[in-house]
Amino acid sequence: MKTFTTTTLLALIATLAAAAPAPQDYNGFRAQITFIGAADAQFTESVLADGSKFYINNPLSISHIHSEGGATCSFDGIDGSHTVVVGRQTVDVGSPQTQISGSCLAL
Repeated sequence: MKTFTTTTLLALIATLAAAAPAPQDYNGFRAQITFIGAADAQFTESVLADGSKFYINNPLSISHIHSEGGATCSFDGIDGSHTVVVGRQTVDVGSPQTQISGSCLAL
């Protein structure tokens, strides 16, 4: 009985492991994001495009966000803005504000 229970348990674990979705293979792709403020003040971040949340540690008030492409990214501002950039493009931020966090996922 003990062997049957152990075998059944191992078979169940193997089945569950096989049914789990495989993690997306983004190959370590990093999105190049440029945050643009007034008078062309700007800074660039290179972030993993694996969907994880990252924090932005720069107080510059941002008017536009530019991506070099290869990912879909979303950003949240300190005053509630939510900006989405898909592929290679530049997007206006609602009302200019400091960006506090974001996430990118490779296309």
